[in-house]
Amino acid sequence: MPFAPGAAIFLKKRFPLLLFDDSKKLEKALVEEAVIAHVFERADEKWRQDLAAKADLERGLPATKTELRAEIANAKHDILRWMAGGFIAQTALPVAVLAFFR
Repeated sequence: MPFAPGAAIFLKKRFPLLLFDDSKKLEKALVEEAVIAHVFERADEKWRQDLAAKADLERGLPATKTELRAEIANAKHDILRWMAGGFIAQTALPVAVLAFFR
């Protein structure tokens, strides 16, 4: 039994997702696909810009090695200075306590 024209309008208003025009749905899907593709292309471009090539890393490597060696030498100097101060303090404290109680 066919629907009356008024019934189709009622159903379209009441249940808009059930009745649709295929050409409009296809057009909407194509627009959404284009937007999604554009977003992914932008993300891919940004990701590729953030990548460092092996040559980029090797260019900065000697400077980084020099900086690290200077930092290590400085750290060694600081550690030796603090250890020498600690050894002196460990020796001075018992000597001072013994001299106080004599």
